[in-house]
Amino acid sequence: MRSRRSATDKSFTYFALREAFGKCGCPVCRLMEEYSRRYLEALFYEQVNDVGLRRKLREARGFCNWHAWLVKTIASSALGAAIIAKDLITEEIARLDALLRKPLATRLYHTIKISPKSLSTFLQGWRQKGICPACEIILEHEQHALETILNFLHEAEFARLFESSAALCLIHTRRAAEANGTHPHLHALLEIQRRKYIHLVGELEEFCRKHDYRFSHESWGAESRSWLRAIELLAGKPDVFGNEIQRKRSADDGVGRWVRLIDRFQRWLLTGTSSMLARDGEAKQDEFYRG
Repeated sequence: MRSRRSATDKSFTYFALREAFGKCGCPVCRLMEEYSRRYLEALFYEQVNDVGLRRKLREARGFCNWHAWLVKTIASSALGAAIIAKDLITEEIARLDALLRKPLATRLYHTIKISPKSLSTFLQGWRQKGICPACEIILEHEQHALETILNFLHEAEFARLFESSAALCLIHTRRAAEANGTHPHLHALLEIQRRKYIHLVGELEEFCRKHDYRFSHESWGAESRSWLRAIELLAGKPDVFGNEIQRKRSADDGVGRWVRLIDRFQRWLLTGTSSMLARDGEAKQDEFYRG
């Protein structure tokens, strides 16, 4: 595991965050995307035959969905992916062989029964599988990024850049609070987040208002994409939480609450604006989607 850094250590993450603050979306989600790509690039360049890595991949039954499909975008990864996949599928064949190997006495009337004990052992292996090796590394980067934001909020320029950036997504806000409950700058971070949420709610209200036929003549501004920013704030960037990082946390990590919140938000978008959209007509919708 990564050793704990000094609160004044301006590491690579510090400068990466400053750059991410100038881009759209949750800056910590963005770093997780970038670090994931770098990890996989290094892996397929020189670690495909690493014994320790191959053991971790077998224990995890491969990469999570996010990192498995990210492999497709890594240059020159095809051969390494094939080697790893062959190893993993061969392991699965061995597990199925152990499950399906039954005495002839059980083969009655062409029906082959799987013993409950064998099936339980097979399924237990899935329940006890290891975490995706990429997620395990990226989790450390995520924790360090959140610590870095908190550690440098006292620095005027860093704080200014953070406050002018997109908000942390709700999941990363919660994780910052969970892991740093006694940090002296946690209150400041949450105050900044609150101001960002209030600003976004204002944009969403303006978004809804401009879908009213009475204001259809008004041009669109930043609020035209506020609903997309709101989805990212609620759920994080696409794919980032479609991983196994949460398996390193407690069983009740609250992900279900965010899923329900996102579902309510999406239903609100559909029911709250559908009648106004119908009155706006095609021209208004075209203007919005170009926004």
